Amino acid sequence: MAVKKDSGWAWMICIATFIVQTLETGTVKALGVMLPTLCQQFSTPTWVIGLGISLAPGFGAITSPLAGALSKRVSPRSTVMVFGLLAVIAMIIASVSTSVATLLTALLLTGFSIGAECVVISQMVIYFDEYYDTANAFAETGVAIGVMVMPPLTQLFLDTYGWRGSFLLLAGINLYFIVSGAMLRPVSTVNDDAHIGNIPESEYTPLMQRRSNNGCFLANVVYYLDLTLFTDASFLSLISIYISHGYCLTGWMIYLVPHSIDLGFEPYHASFIATAGGIGNLIACILYPFVAKTLSPSVLLYIASVMVAVSLAMDPVLSLFHSYIGLALLSIVFGFWRAMSKLSVMKVIKNVIDEDKMTNAVLWINVGYSVGSILSGFFSGWFFDLTGNYVLSFLTLSAISLLGICPQFILEIGNNCKRKSLSK
Repeated sequence: MAVKKDSGWAWMICIATFIVQTLETGTVKALGVMLPTLCQQFSTPTWVIGLGISLAPGFGAITSPLAGALSKRVSPRSTVMVFGLLAVIAMIIASVSTSVATLLTALLLTGFSIGAECVVISQMVIYFDEYYDTANAFAETGVAIGVMVMPPLTQLFLDTYGWRGSFLLLAGINLYFIVSGAMLRPVSTVNDDAHIGNIPESEYTPLMQRRSNNGCFLANVVYYLDLTLFTDASFLSLISIYISHGYCLTGWMIYLVPHSIDLGFEPYHASFIATAGGIGNLIACILYPFVAKTLSPSVLLYIASVMVAVSLAMDPVLSLFHSYIGLALLSIVFGFWRAMSKLSVMKVIKNVIDEDKMTNAVLWINVGYSVGSILSGFFSGWFFDLTGNYVLSFLTLSAISLLGICPQFILEIGNNCKRKSLSK
């Protein structure tokens, strides 16, 4: 019987995706706001704490394949709830840290939330077809909310409760990862809407879990991790795109507020420059379903990546004039085109990856994102310590945005040439 999509419990999955994207993006942005305070508290260079914050996605890269395998073996719901709880515990540990080593370890372990987020996001493809663009755009507004709300809120936490209290409050907010995990249900394969969302966990055995346990260990590893994805050139090009996404977004989220403070703006004013990026993201989410009907996902991806690169390259120019309004407007432009880029690449993933491999595809692609995040956390902070400003950091972010789409562009040209040669 055909899988029931685009209705009923599917919209609860959309809300769950909205929640986890709000939490994940907002938490990273919150840590960026806390960066100057943490550097001062532990008397460490900027790149050390910056690298520590970016190590969270790095650890998420390690745990993401495990999350994918557990989703097949157990269930997506249980996986998200457990991984979310582990991330919350890590933030509590961070709140009682007395040394840089303890803090960095705690920041590392918050990466469990990455695996939880990716498992939830992957469920969108299973639950949506006709309304995928609309549902995906709505869920992406969670990024906008996280970017807009968390910077000023975190600054308020710091001023009121200090950095230790701020970590505890972030831990409490991230408990909603567990709530989001509890919202995951198997797709209904019946016509009665009353059954949607009411299937007991004990009766939920994912289709891909129904496999003989008599196979060899290596075959099971290949199966549960979907390692055959790495034989697909299109999938590898998508990983390249996500490496650039990780580098650019993480660098922007961690260092925009410190960069603005370095230019002489007050912390509260600096945090609202980041909020402007969330406004751009929100506008993009509203417009994307309409734009997606006009432009193909690949074309929109190329345009968005170029515009992201332009907005990042313009930051050092406007910084020369110390223009608060100019930097805020530029942040809106960045947020708008970054959201367009992410939404279009998710549509590309949906078009080229089989549904039964989607969970692990999203998780493996997130490994690429995490690699970019780690590199950005280190190099962007190191460039500041080296030069005393963020000019080189933002120019590098701009260049990486362009380099990330090159493999996909070359692959598409090659495919078009093959099609033309076969048609002759």
